Amino acid sequence: MAKQNKTNPVRRSTFGQPSSNKPGGAGGQMTQWFTQHISRRSVGKGLAWGAVLTMAGVTVYQLASDDDPEVSQDSLELQKKEGWNVGSTNKPLAFDGSSGTDSRGKTWSAYDPNYLISIYQPRDPQWQPFFVPTLIQSLSQPSLNSQMRPVRTAQMADTYERAEALRNLISQTPNANQTLIISELPGPQSIALGAAMADTARLVPVFDNWPHPLGVVHSHETIGAMVYYANEIDEKRAKLPENAPALLLLDSNRLAPYTDQDTQFDNRYLAKLPPADQMKQRGIQQVIYLVKDQNQKEELDDINDDLVEWQKQGINVRMLRLSDFKPYDEPAQTMASGGTSTTVHRHYYYGGSPWTSWWFYNHYGYGYPREVYVYRDGRNVSIPRPASGPTFDPPSYRPVSRPTIFNASRVGGVSGVGKTRPSGFGRTSVRVSSNGRVTGTRSGRSGSYGRSGGGWFGG
Repeated sequence: MAKQNKTNPVRRSTFGQPSSNKPGGAGGQMTQWFTQHISRRSVGKGLAWGAVLTMAGVTVYQLASDDDPEVSQDSLELQKKEGWNVGSTNKPLAFDGSSGTDSRGKTWSAYDPNYLISIYQPRDPQWQPFFVPTLIQSLSQPSLNSQMRPVRTAQMADTYERAEALRNLISQTPNANQTLIISELPGPQSIALGAAMADTARLVPVFDNWPHPLGVVHSHETIGAMVYYANEIDEKRAKLPENAPALLLLDSNRLAPYTDQDTQFDNRYLAKLPPADQMKQRGIQQVIYLVKDQNQKEELDDINDDLVEWQKQGINVRMLRLSDFKPYDEPAQTMASGGTSTTVHRHYYYGGSPWTSWWFYNHYGYGYPREVYVYRDGRNVSIPRPASGPTFDPPSYRPVSRPTIFNASRVGGVSGVGKTRPSGFGRTSVRVSSNGRVTGTRSGRSGSYGRSGGGWFGG
């Protein structure tokens, strides 16, 4: 295929200093002529021409040459080196939902990554090796920090309410710590689920990328959700019982489609899960893979090998749908002047009613509690066990090996779990000069190059 000519970005050269280029001035007229008539090939032909332009009061720029080789770089490493918004420094982040305060009504003026890490890092040493702080660490970039805000959406609120029903059931089982729960929900919703369960489960966030204005994965909204629930989670985790299970928080959008367009930056990544031997050392006998609803029939491609291996090693893997926690409207009597009034409260229960909650333990391999309680009118009320069997079944699911682009050998050890990534996944095309400087970045592999950093001409 013939090589296409592209309009390349330019960068400031060492010829001279910035001068006034006001419209109508000599510098402005000269600069206008220069940008219209001087080719990229003629710019670097000698210091003499640069000196002439400098004497004319023109700031001289060097164009990124077509001779600079085009290479593919790891997107995250590129962001760490060139800035989180590399190639799109003039584009702001767009948020789907935001809040002026967090879930505890507190306001934030800045977002300290170390503070957030201290909240979201598991206190239990046995789960710390699987905590991935990468996403939170991106807040060390001041220009990202200044754009951040707490995020709250209707989907997060709905997830929180359903998760409270799951929390209530798990808190009553005697062997909760023998189960590892994996939240496979969009990032902000995984955080909402974790916040609802923060006094019952040990949260282990596994978010391994940085945000970008054109990011395929909208991970800045996940950070916003982490900010929104941070103080609430900090309060709740002090109440964790000894038998609290681990809850791995994933972002189901980590493999979002990358369609190779100018409007996208490939910040996709792979989930890092514990190997089977490490699970067994921690007493894990089963895994609950929690998904949004019946539309998801199998695990995401990047963790297929992991879940299949767990199953082979005797760790039973079950799928739980968050949508199986259904609303149930319950009337409540309240005292009012002149008598009583009835108010309807909506709660969520597994299977859709307080009585079907019992079958959660039957479906998901937990030990039966002596009694099952629900919270009503400010107190716990015991629900008798139904005399008949359940009228519904959990998802028919078992992880089965299948060909994916992620089928590869595991790499790393206890603290470096993961897989080798397929070619072109989570990577960005750039031009690199002979001295190693990135001279151009483009968002999609088919697109023209955009500027990589400060001091660029045009734009």
